[in-house]
Amino acid sequence: MQRFGLIYTQSWYQQMNSWQKELVRTSLELYGREERMHSNFADYAFIVFPMAKAYEGFLKEYFYKTGLIDKVMFEDKKFRIGRALNPDMNPDRRDEQWVYGRIAEMCSPDVAREFWDTWLTCRNQVFHYFPRNERKLSLLDAANSLEKIANSIELAYRCDWQGGVQQK
Repeated sequence: MQRFGLIYTQSWYQQMNSWQKELVRTSLELYGREERMHSNFADYAFIVFPMAKAYEGFLKEYFYKTGLIDKVMFEDKKFRIGRALNPDMNPDRRDEQWVYGRIAEMCSPDVAREFWDTWLTCRNQVFHYFPRNERKLSLLDAANSLEKIANSIELAYRCDWQGGVQQK
């Protein structure tokens, strides 16, 4: 658990709403428990689920607070983060809900790509079942996913939306 001890002191964590904080805490506590118990599960995706859900909520709120989506989209149950962040979206389907290009312009292409990569590997590929592709997470994979989510959120908080990413 030492690996994640500083998360609770990060400004991005402090600014999350209580539900998002609880989801992050749940993932970190599950990781710590499994690390101590030396369990031998075939798949530790269950550790990542709560923090991936917090990341989804964070992104949606972040897009709203930064003006990338409006209140109607923010509250719309049909708004999909995966569609909004997909860099491979057909140009004919890129509408006001597609934010990837605007993130790349306002912050940087690297930030936009990191948001997408984190979404794809730590949320989408963890949550979904793909036939003939048994993607299983080891405990180390789960820890790396938690770290990747935390790093993406931190990157978002360092982006000043005016001139790229601020250094710490």
